[in-house]
Amino acid sequence: MSKPYLFKPITEHDELQKAVDLQVDIWGNEIVTPLPQLVAAIHNGGCVIGAFDEDRMIGFVYGFPGITDIHAKPHLVSHMMAVDPDYRNQGIGESLKRRQRDWAINKGFEKITWTFDPLEFKNGYLNLTKLGGYVRTYYVSYYGIMQDKINKGMPTDRFLLEWDLLSDPVVNVGMKKDKYTRNHDYPLALEFSIQDSLPVSGDVVQNDGEKAVLVPAPKDIQTVKNHSFELAYDWRMKIRQAIQELFLNGYVIVAAIPSDDMGYYVLEKE
Repeated sequence: MSKPYLFKPITEHDELQKAVDLQVDIWGNEIVTPLPQLVAAIHNGGCVIGAFDEDRMIGFVYGFPGITDIHAKPHLVSHMMAVDPDYRNQGIGESLKRRQRDWAINKGFEKITWTFDPLEFKNGYLNLTKLGGYVRTYYVSYYGIMQDKINKGMPTDRFLLEWDLLSDPVVNVGMKKDKYTRNHDYPLALEFSIQDSLPVSGDVVQNDGEKAVLVPAPKDIQTVKNHSFELAYDWRMKIRQAIQELFLNGYVIVAAIPSDDMGYYVLEKE
């Protein structure tokens, strides 16, 4: 990061309102966790951590305790993270997550989970490769059809990211980046082509016998969507089909690799 921003848990109403306002700026009024919900979560085992440039909130991450079948013990559900568009690509999101991890470990949590859009590859790279999480669950249209500025018109499919807070890939920062960015020789589980500078999805390929496979994804789905909603929608359906079949065959998403023209999810046999 270019300057030492302040990161801290926030509890005061005026600072929590800044987190609400930042949500509105990024997503619009359709997707907002309101101030009363944030206050209630904080008073019942949750946490909101803010990032500040002096008095300006430039990002936050919000989580609350959850109990599901994926983990025998209560874990932290990281429900929402936002970074001011003026401050992106400075590592603020990663710093927020790592501070959330420190807070969670201090409270006795061993795992944090959160969902993210398979088509938002930049988030996949952060969550899987930089932070060291993994994915073995695919939710179809998790939130239904939403009308916010980012999700409007698309089925809200989501990956469930699992972040084992004391595991080697999480503790040893950069471990996955060193391991996977050198490996582009895995076979594709989804074909694609580049037409008029846009990625076009092809056929799903059966690769059940492979130890590891790649599923490609556009590096910037919002640009694809702006050029052709139909093209973006087709990527949604093809990635859904490919990933669901691979999960059924025992694969787990362990990393995300960016290249010049595409992104690739790395799946290995569990």
